[in-house]
Amino acid sequence: MITTRKIFNGIAFLAALSVVGGALIAAFSFGLFAPVSGKEAAANAVAQTGGYAKEVEFEYDYHTGGRYEVEVLADGLKHKVIVDADDGKVLGVHTKGHKKYHYHSNNMPVQM
Repeated sequence: MITTRKIFNGIAFLAALSVVGGALIAAFSFGLFAPVSGKEAAANAVAQTGGYAKEVEFEYDYHTGGRYEVEVLADGLKHKVIVDADDGKVLGVHTKGHKKYHYHSNNMPVQM
């Protein structure tokens, strides 16, 4: 009877430990322990490119550390901005495609 109770208590302890460990891993993967928040990363990305931030995603790599990928829309272009999660510096900007929206100015001839 006592042996069965010890085994059950051990299993319950391991189950509780795995739930707590899973919660910590999930919190880490969302960037909750990063020195720079997602809002600060979005603000730095928008300051670099202009426009507005559409999406912020936290990524962690064992070799490079944590960083944010911020998708910014500015002047009809989509920019992917990489922001360091440790100090908030913009590491790189990648602009995708061409302008989606072309604006017609008065000095350009209209083609029909």
